[in-house]
Amino acid sequence: MHELSIIQALLQQLRPYTDKNIRKIWIEVGGLSCVDPDRLQFCFEIVKQQADLAEAELVIDNPRGQARCNNCQKLFELVRLGLPCPCGSYDYTLISGRQLILTEMEFA
Repeated sequence: MHELSIIQALLQQLRPYTDKNIRKIWIEVGGLSCVDPDRLQFCFEIVKQQADLAEAELVIDNPRGQARCNNCQKLFELVRLGLPCPCGSYDYTLISGRQLILTEMEFA
């Protein structure tokens, strides 16, 4: 379960701010990132006490992937890697969907 190591890395980023009473943490987990948002949430709930974040809430945004087709030049939603553009081409450039980003924190 690599989601636990991802949460541990997130907690390392948050460590300098734990004395400021973090209330909410927003992260963006792209739909093509191979990271399960439910498992991330579960792991966060398990370790948040140890990280002085007992009252903190993790909010996960899970946007789908986007790609630009190199054949028809259209931007299209990519639900899963390996699928073709609606025009049938597999020649496209991934624009988004693999991101894993801490986007925002809210303090009490």
